[in-house]
Amino acid sequence: MKNIKRIGYIVLIVILLVLSLTIYTNASKDNSQNQKDKTFAQIKYMEGKLASLLNTMNNIEARNYSVVTSELSKETTKKSGSENSSSKSSSGGGSSGGGEESSGGGSQGGQETSDSSGQEAEGEDSQDNKKFELKSKGVLTNTKDINWESVKSEIETLYTSIPSITIDLYQLDINKEDVLAFNTEFDKLTNVAKDEKKEETLDELTKVYEYIPKFLSSSGQEELYTTLIETKLNVFKAYAKLDGENWQEISNHMKSAIDSFSKLLTSTNIEARKQYNISKAYIMLNELQNAVNLQDKAVFLIKYKNLLEEINNI
Repeated sequence: MKNIKRIGYIVLIVILLVLSLTIYTNASKDNSQNQKDKTFAQIKYMEGKLASLLNTMNNIEARNYSVVTSELSKETTKKSGSENSSSKSSSGGGSSGGGEESSGGGSQGGQETSDSSGQEAEGEDSQDNKKFELKSKGVLTNTKDINWESVKSEIETLYTSIPSITIDLYQLDINKEDVLAFNTEFDKLTNVAKDEKKEETLDELTKVYEYIPKFLSSSGQEELYTTLIETKLNVFKAYAKLDGENWQEISNHMKSAIDSFSKLLTSTNIEARKQYNISKAYIMLNELQNAVNLQDKAVFLIKYKNLLEEINNI
């Protein structure tokens, strides 16, 4: 009997140990996955901000149109107000019967009406003197200079995210030298942007962006997204050299982009519904290479903008 109890205790202890080990292992996996997801979100956030800054250097926007608000002149506003008043008077003139009743006891009521209508008119004026219209935001219609104030503000804001990104990258055992080099390049980016040097800023932006695919690869992210970012990196490198008009170097970067992206054409791990977008983006990459052969900056920027939109939709 004692032996049976002893065996029962041993079995119970073994079961408890197995359960504890299983729970601990699952908890560790969950924590590891949560950390991985958090780090990926941080990297993706930084990638989006860097891509936006690169596009800002040539005022490239994803939207083709924007709503523009402009102030109307006082003469135009008064003229519009007069026309509205005339219209109201003509429509209300036929219903003025019972005049004595409306005029009796009227001064106070009239004053209140005057006050309220004055307030309404003031509110209407603030709305009526604004004009809203859609304006094209394409490459060929762009006449704006770089908004350096916005660029500097965005870079300074990103500094608040770098410490937490650094910690998350360290926790995933990503190469510490790469993380430190990323932070150093970001400091260099700040320095050239401060002095409003366009070509140097573009160059530093691509150097900072170059660490994004490294971090993605080291953190074990899916092949599709990592390859898309590698492709964008090479496209950005070509784009950054436009002002220098070194078309041979631009062509080399585009060839690297095409080589990187072509891996997706033969991959068997990609959803069928994304294959159409991948094939379309591949054609657009080659079209961008044709723009390089044409050596025309405007044509390159138009095709560059459309390509990025397509890649972001994959």
